[in-house]
Amino acid sequence: MRSLFLTLLLASTAFPAILPETIGHWKRGEPTPGPIPDGKVWAEYSLQDAETSPYSDAGRKFTISAYRFTDSTGALAAFYDVRPADARPVTVMGIAAETAADQFLTAGNYLFVIRGYKAKPEEFSHLFATVPNYGGSPLPTLPKYMPAGAQPNSERYLMGPDALAHFAPAIPPATAAFHFSAEGELAAYGSKGRETTLVLFRYPALEMARTQLPEFRKIPGAVVKRAGPLVAVALGAPSPDDAERLLSQVRYEATITVQDPAPRSQAAAANLFINAFLFCGVLIVFMLISGLIVGGFRILLRRGGASGEGDAMISLHLSGRP
Repeated sequence: MRSLFLTLLLASTAFPAILPETIGHWKRGEPTPGPIPDGKVWAEYSLQDAETSPYSDAGRKFTISAYRFTDSTGALAAFYDVRPADARPVTVMGIAAETAADQFLTAGNYLFVIRGYKAKPEEFSHLFATVPNYGGSPLPTLPKYMPAGAQPNSERYLMGPDALAHFAPAIPPATAAFHFSAEGELAAYGSKGRETTLVLFRYPALEMARTQLPEFRKIPGAVVKRAGPLVAVALGAPSPDDAERLLSQVRYEATITVQDPAPRSQAAAANLFINAFLFCGVLIVFMLISGLIVGGFRILLRRGGASGEGDAMISLHLSGRP
């Protein structure tokens, strides 16, 4: 029932379909609205379109579900949500995982779920080349601050109160303060039965994280740490020592990106020297031509005079002066 509203909304959207009519020898059947695991949570992920289409070739069949989001953050969050616990990472393109029968891949603002077939890299390339409104926005940076060693496929991304209530209900939405444009990620650490859930929030400004830190410390049983604009919350740890060891791995390093000036190549220096030499040559030629013109004009004036007295030299003799 939670996904009913979004399902009806997407079902009412007029096709053209998202997926191409053919992928190599595979031909598409009639597309239908794609299944949505949780409508409210995926609405926070900014889901725009969802479609499932069957493909067939010489009696073989499989299905592709394509999901388009506003940006890569929403697509990655949905990938975390839909990826099964027993999936293993594979290298195809983008971020991908697979089970014995199915494949899951996200790249840019799209998520693809393939049931009953293992697509080849060139087939994925065809998909991304043909789907509408593909956007290659950068991935969120929050996952790189998560400590290594999480339980496989336990990561979940938090983009609003519904995702928080679904994956980390111990944290009140007012404490997370998503109205500050905060985003969070969680993962489970440790062995089964003794796991610790680490929830990491990132805020746009350090002061926002500092303001919310006392609120996180009010959560029963939580151990909390702030690192720059990050707030890390350890929940359900077997012991305070386990929580502290996990939190000690959360580090934040501020980085400033400065675009360096392009290095001057030897060819550019040579071109500068040649241009300067040519400019000097042009000045010399201009001076010579100007001198010839002025000199010729004076000769013409001298020859055009009646007796040439106009240009006679006037001499002053001062020999008789005391």
